[in-house]
Amino acid sequence: MKEILKKIASALLFAGAAAVTVVLTVICIAWFESGFIYDYAPVLASVLVTVEVIYILAALVFLLNGSQTVYKFMLTGLLLAALILIVCFVLQATGFLNRIDSVEDLRELIDSRGSFWAPLIFIVLQMLQVFLLPLPGVLTVGAGVLLFGVWETCLYSYIGILLGSLVGFAVGRVIGYRAAAWLVGRESLDSWLEKVKGKDRRLLTVMFLLPIFPDDILCFVAGLSTMSWKSFIVIQLIARAISVVATSLSVGGMVIPYDTWWGILCWIVVGAAIIALFILLYKKGDAIERWFFGLFRSKKDRETDKKGVNDIQKK
Repeated sequence: MKEILKKIASALLFAGAAAVTVVLTVICIAWFESGFIYDYAPVLASVLVTVEVIYILAALVFLLNGSQTVYKFMLTGLLLAALILIVCFVLQATGFLNRIDSVEDLRELIDSRGSFWAPLIFIVLQMLQVFLLPLPGVLTVGAGVLLFGVWETCLYSYIGILLGSLVGFAVGRVIGYRAAAWLVGRESLDSWLEKVKGKDRRLLTVMFLLPIFPDDILCFVAGLSTMSWKSFIVIQLIARAISVVATSLSVGGMVIPYDTWWGILCWIVVGAAIIALFILLYKKGDAIERWFFGLFRSKKDRETDKKGVNDIQKK
């Protein structure tokens, strides 16, 4: 009975989020009275609704095929879209958006209403994107740089991401495996738990400091490992500081400027390097992963593996 109620609740949640997303997309676009969105409202509404319907159908296909991890991820995205559209609708209905024509106007409005709520909301958003919302950190940091500037964004992001990391660790340590699996997906969680099994403290310490591993998922993994609260907090204080400062400075153009020829050239090179790294990881990811985890295996284990490979080759 409990499982049936759970499935009914999930279905109602999905149906409600889908309906709200599609309906509010049309309403919010139709509400604009000038500008680009107003001029191309029918086209934009048609394209966006079509994309949303395809997304909803794809989520249903994954659900029917038993791909719970993908379905839950897509459901989270749909809920986020519905939430954003609800906020947009409220802002339009209250006339708030009519007062905002630029980033400067938004900054002035924030200053006029006090400097407490906007940073607090941003900190909460950064915290949620670690363990709940499927938002890229670069996107939220970029929005923060526009609103608050580079150094304030560093501070607010650092606080929010640290809090989110602690929540992720606490979910694994206090609530347990099932809650962590629901939030990040059973397949992903099991995969990383298997990879760090036996040497979780050393491996996780290195992985948190390197930018190529999924820090957010690893917070849950760390909570389910033998890593202590003290070790986790120390590692996060260091690792998150490095990533937040690097991202904020990069997005803010303080490392490489956006308005000079050499800065644009550098960003093109950086973009090409990222694409090349992505392709390399896609094609050689398994080999790179085996090499990395092999660094932490004992000499005896490596000799055993080598002997096993030799025995297979002889056969």
